[in-house]
Amino acid sequence: MKKTLIGLTMVAILTMTGCASTPSKPRTFDQLGQFSTLPLNAHTFRIGFETRNMSYGTAEEITLLKAAQTTVQNGFQFFKVVDDPSNRTQQPPRKAVVYPTPNYYPYGYRRHGAFFDPFYDMPQVVTLDPTQVAYTIECYTDKKSAPNDAFDARLILQSLGQKYGVSPTGQVLQPQATDVSSNKQ
Repeated sequence: MKKTLIGLTMVAILTMTGCASTPSKPRTFDQLGQFSTLPLNAHTFRIGFETRNMSYGTAEEITLLKAAQTTVQNGFQFFKVVDDPSNRTQQPPRKAVVYPTPNYYPYGYRRHGAFFDPFYDMPQVVTLDPTQVAYTIECYTDKKSAPNDAFDARLILQSLGQKYGVSPTGQVLQPQATDVSSNKQ
């Protein structure tokens, strides 16, 4: 009975350890968050992006890339972010500091398992709201009709597209499968 219990415990520990160390599959561009593309007319679109656990700056960058992708896929090359009131009211998500339970241990150390961990009860910053970014864009076919401050969508796709897995034509690329067994030193 004792050997069976020890054997089952070992199998459970090995199973949990194996699951925890298995790398997750990389996400594609479309899986980074929830996108919305709303055509307002033939050359104006509302691009939206919502996600959790991402900085506001990164979300803005991804939304800009989605705007470039939408521009190219609809047959345009340049776009301008329209300065409408809904763009100006956007703010980074609210954050809060969460304080741990009071520490009753001497010298600020708390016993954590088999060792002392001085950082166990550190305050943490948590994000309360999802990160949301939305832009209204006007698209243009050539540089002559575009305003001076318009973005070149193809240039954005070439420079930022690699980082997030989008081709220069606006197609979402599948992540490369990494073979762990071939990484021999």
